Amino acid sequence: MTPLRGFILLCAVTALVLLTIFLPVEQSLVALQEWAKTHPAFAFYAVTACIALGILLMFPSSLLMMLAGLLFGLAKGLAAVWLAGLVASSIAFWMGRSAFRPLIERRVRRRPMFTAIDRAISRKGFLVVLLSRIVMVLPYPVLNYTLGVTGVRFRDYFAGTNIGMLPPFFLFVYLGTTVGSVAAIVNGSVTLERDELWIGTAALVIVLVLVGLIIRGAARVLREEMAAATAEREA
Repeated sequence: MTPLRGFILLCAVTALVLLTIFLPVEQSLVALQEWAKTHPAFAFYAVTACIALGILLMFPSSLLMMLAGLLFGLAKGLAAVWLAGLVASSIAFWMGRSAFRPLIERRVRRRPMFTAIDRAISRKGFLVVLLSRIVMVLPYPVLNYTLGVTGVRFRDYFAGTNIGMLPPFFLFVYLGTTVGSVAAIVNGSVTLERDELWIGTAALVIVLVLVGLIIRGAARVLREEMAAATAEREA
């Protein structure tokens, strides 16, 4: 994740918190949470289907994942997002490899990053897909279709995608779980002791740092693989 994307993500979380405070969004979110508690099974699969559809239509996936965290909490929200990502990424891959292939190829073939990734995938398909997911070299929905026109085998794509998407998914879902809590604290409906506030803040910082370190390390390895593939092709 680049500093720009991190800044955009921070702005999105801040905007959501402000919306829940100053606009009548809070009542709608509370109603959604109550609906999810009243109909847990139906809500889980309905939200999962909506997230999968949103990913296929290339809506901002980070906001959809944060919504899952807000409605279901960390564990169940992550399960919903992971299942939605599994289904959507598989469908998008085959659509990119078949019906949408000419359109996607016209858009990406001349881009140096795509060429480097495609070369690296020909050497180590699973590893490069895994790293490109963790690093988020492209927005998640876009990368689903784009990888369909590379030479990667579906089994490598499937395995690399479903492992590599866990750190970013975890981050977005976790941030979603904090939106309602932060808004409640700011508007005074919930009060915290100073120790509780420090613990909550420290936990958020630790999560952000750990995910950031994972992404940074993955980015370094991905660059090395791309450079090695390019050097091998030019040799």
